[in-house]
Amino acid sequence: MENLTRKPDLAYLAELSQSQRAIPVGAALLPESTPLIVRIERGIAMRYTLLEDGRRQVEALVYPGDLCGLTSVLYGPGASYYEALTPMMLSSFDPADLHQPLPDGPDRTTTLVWLMTRELTRLSGWLASVGQRNANEGIAWFVMHAWERAEAVGLIEKDSAPFPFAQQVVADSLGLSLVHTNKTIRRLRDQGLFRIAGGRVRISSLPALRRAAAL
Repeated sequence: MENLTRKPDLAYLAELSQSQRAIPVGAALLPESTPLIVRIERGIAMRYTLLEDGRRQVEALVYPGDLCGLTSVLYGPGASYYEALTPMMLSSFDPADLHQPLPDGPDRTTTLVWLMTRELTRLSGWLASVGQRNANEGIAWFVMHAWERAEAVGLIEKDSAPFPFAQQVVADSLGLSLVHTNKTIRRLRDQGLFRIAGGRVRISSLPALRRAAAL
């Protein structure tokens, strides 16, 4: 098996794509009844789970290059839900195709393990923010996380990153009330750590924001 510390070559996924489709803001990325894997080609989404009373816990932000639906293929639909936060373009795959080896291709089992390990690592950071960071640290971490995810896929433009996250999304990510989230964002903004406008965020000092996020 290949070295899991090295990012695998995911170029072969383009050959497995069965179709592409556009998704509008607010739409679900995956069907609820049929296991399906999609790759994000363009746009940003969130992954979340719901409690029985309708309360929502945002579990992850989803960016171009991410695969969605791996857990539903393994454990059945309904484990998590995905919602588009911007207009999106998705490539769809038959889950069975991801297990078929290619004569000269990459070890696909290793690729899937790498992808799921990366998601687990991100979820660990997310859990630390929900459980241990206070409101100031948590929101600073969320902004820093969104910046780093955007930077990794080349979405930084004119010293700003996409930030299509309503305050309710931020609140549901960190287990905060909407009122507390609003007040904390204003406080951090007034401290000069970042500025959010027009669906984008500008960070005055990355080291200062990292310190504020207890990173």
